[in-house]
Amino acid sequence: MENCGIGYQNLILSAALTADSSVAALPVSNLTSPQGSSAYAWRALGTQATLTIQFAQASPVRAVSLHRTNLTAGASWRLVLRLHDAVVQDVTTAMATTGGQTTFVFPPDLVADAVQITISDATNPDGYLSVPLAYVGPLWQPIRNFSTDSTSGFNLGVDEVTALSGAEFPQMRWIQKKASIAHQSYGAAEADILSDIQAVAARGENILFIPDPSAPALQKQAIYGRLSGGDLGNPFGAADRRSWTFNMTERL
Repeated sequence: MENCGIGYQNLILSAALTADSSVAALPVSNLTSPQGSSAYAWRALGTQATLTIQFAQASPVRAVSLHRTNLTAGASWRLVLRLHDAVVQDVTTAMATTGGQTTFVFPPDLVADAVQITISDATNPDGYLSVPLAYVGPLWQPIRNFSTDSTSGFNLGVDEVTALSGAEFPQMRWIQKKASIAHQSYGAAEADILSDIQAVAARGENILFIPDPSAPALQKQAIYGRLSGGDLGNPFGAADRRSWTFNMTERL
């Protein structure tokens, strides 16, 4: 088991993006939008498409994740990392998409200046690929893991009508994953990184949280969205331990 991973440096936001297929009204540049609605997505015609992300300079890449997509459980992808045109990593695997979300974590210390993502979803009933949100970039992992006091759950958008007889007719509008991550043992030297994370979140950018980057089952529990954090605490006096609790809500 690895310590949790936090992705707050989304290289897509400053990269040159190209795709071999896109709808004019839903271009690949929509991936720089923080909104998770399909109205702000990159939409590719057909059931296979390739996205190329060219960075301004070589950068560490640990996680690639797509969120709020229309991809089915049968989708697969090929991920190619390149540095100065040389292939650093080439992986083809099933996406294990759950709820339109998929995440892949590479071994640490990979550096690339371009990432190519080829998505295949031959059985997609929509006949097109819709990707509103994507993260490509490094993961920061604290020296110690979060507390067992942490919780996760859902915010539910439900309209309910109750008949005179008392019968209830709920209509689900949306489901939003959420988590409250309590951490009581950050190192004092990590305080600056925590400040950076909060500054990025305050600008409205999405943050990626993965409970355990080494466990595929826990990668499915990743949340990509808004982060709101409380104050940094010092509950153990002279000990090298700082506390911080932050809330994550999936971006819809």
